[in-house]
Amino acid sequence: MEFLSLEASDYESALRQARSEYGNAVRIHTRKDFTKASMLSKQKRCKITFYLVESKPPVSVVEEDPGRIEVFDADAYMQELLVSNDVPSSLHAEAKQLLVADKGEHSRAEVEIALLQYLFDGVQFEEEISSRYAVFVGAAGVGKTTISIKTALHLRSQKAKKVALLSLDTNRVGSLGHIRQLSREFALPLFEASHEKGLSELLPSLESFDHVLVDTCSFSAKYEEMKPIQDAMLALLGEKECSTYLVLSATFKESDLAAQLQIFSPLHIRAGICTKLDETRGIGTLLGFTRKSNLPLLFLSDGQTIPDDLHIASASHLMKCLQGFSLDVTQFFPSA
Repeated sequence: MEFLSLEASDYESALRQARSEYGNAVRIHTRKDFTKASMLSKQKRCKITFYLVESKPPVSVVEEDPGRIEVFDADAYMQELLVSNDVPSSLHAEAKQLLVADKGEHSRAEVEIALLQYLFDGVQFEEEISSRYAVFVGAAGVGKTTISIKTALHLRSQKAKKVALLSLDTNRVGSLGHIRQLSREFALPLFEASHEKGLSELLPSLESFDHVLVDTCSFSAKYEEMKPIQDAMLALLGEKECSTYLVLSATFKESDLAAQLQIFSPLHIRAGICTKLDETRGIGTLLGFTRKSNLPLLFLSDGQTIPDDLHIASASHLMKCLQGFSLDVTQFFPSA
């Protein structure tokens, strides 16, 4: 496939020029808006890259009006972006209210900017882990153990903290074997407690660490059996300097995210940690949930590689996960 490009004063002019030369075979691949500076002035420009498709012979030939400009359907474009980013359908009407009634007067860029403002309005971020005990809770399979290892390495390498791991999930052989293997591989001290008395005996040794990352039992069919025992251990930690973080998968539906928050809300969740960003088509569900729940985000994880696939949560990183936007969305929240 051959790609062509041209530059004009704005997107509409560039598109019109491309279609005047190549007709309706033009398909836009990328768009870049930028400012071209000279010694005396700055000028806004737009560069488009496009390719051509074979068009079927028309049934009847109608002479085109060279002055005719295709009307841009802002409402349809907004709907396309909402769907491609998995924004829950319950939020579509509210998002579209950002556009005025005369949709024809909105450009593609204006629709994108309006949607960005809507999606990120109210999304909050937690800066760091400050408490001694950081407890990770969540459903089975969301990656709590891997997150605890990644977080421990982040605190050790980036914050120069003395860190240990504490597993309360000692009844599942597979889970315990996993954290034992990873703690040995990365030389992280690991402590294990299966009941309140055992944890109480460990506490004096744990006080020598700046941070203790606590891996808990997963919420599953057997969770109710372990819940009283784990609750007693968490209550003991709650008497110390302790914060609880809810680990959520980006692949969850809106109802799954809400259910997890409700299940663990008695533990006074401080912030959320989102995993599996690399396994989801769009982040609209996640953004909608965080806006509605007022749950700040602490970390984002987009793979199994330890420790590389862990990122401090930020609007700039989340924007890289958006689909279908022609603007360079990272310019709105540039990385530090």
